[in-house]
This record gives sequence, C-alpha cells and structure tokens, in this order.
Amino acid sequence: SLMAVAIPYQMFMPDDPIMLATIKAIEEDLFRIDGGVYRYKADVYYGGGEWILLTAWLGWYYVSIKQFDKAQAICQWIESQADENGWLAEQVSDHALHPEHYAPWVKKWGPVANPLTWSHAMYVILTNAINQGL
Repeated sequence: SLMAVAIPYQMFMPDDPIMLATIKAIEEDLFRIDGGVYRYKADVYYGGGEWILLTAWLGWYYVSIKQFDKAQAICQWIESQADENGWLAEQVSDHALHPEHYAPWVKKWGPVANPLTWSHAMYVILTNAINQGL
C-alpha cells in the first residue's frame, strides 16, 4: 500500500527516487515473477498468499510510468486467478510464503474471502488505466 503515496495520492511522483527505490524493494522482496505481490515476508494470514489488490496496484503504478508490458502481464495474471464465477479472492494461496499456516486459518475462520470487492475494484482501476494509457 506504500504505492498509494504515488498513485493515487501523488505525495511523490511515480518517478521520484524514493518511489523508484520503494518499487525496486517490492519487486525484489514481495513480487513473485509471473505471479502476484505478497503483503510482507512474515505474513502468515492464510499462509501469506499473493494479494490481488496489491498486485493490481503494482500494475497501476507500472501504467503511471508507462511500463505497459509489465502492467498487462499483471492484468493477465489477475484474470487467470478468477474462479469459475469470475470472482477474485482476497489472496491466492498457491504459492504462499508460509503454507503451513493456511489450514489453521481455514479451520478457524473458513476459506479466504471470495469474492472480495477491493480485489475487483483494483482490477477495474488497473484495466481502465491500461485502456486509457493513464
């Protein structure tokens, strides 16, 4: 969610050195190539899966700096995570950071939230940004 200081809030411009360093850290530490964005390395909530809304936010950031190929790849990954109803969940647990924590969360609270409005909203924001070329 640190990406919000650039887009949409514009406290920093997307190409500000602080933002570039932040995005580099996200890419190196929290982004799975050909996958999504994790919240943080020690996340054990439902095993610490990839969050669709954070992944879409990274894609939105990429649009803002004209890296449309990266944004489109993220958009395609998000679309591939939709279930048979077209719903997007809160997070995807296929490549969880701490999979041993997934079952205890499910046992206590039930399955991961699905659909999650915020995931859908960020997907819509991303697709609109791509289509408009921000």
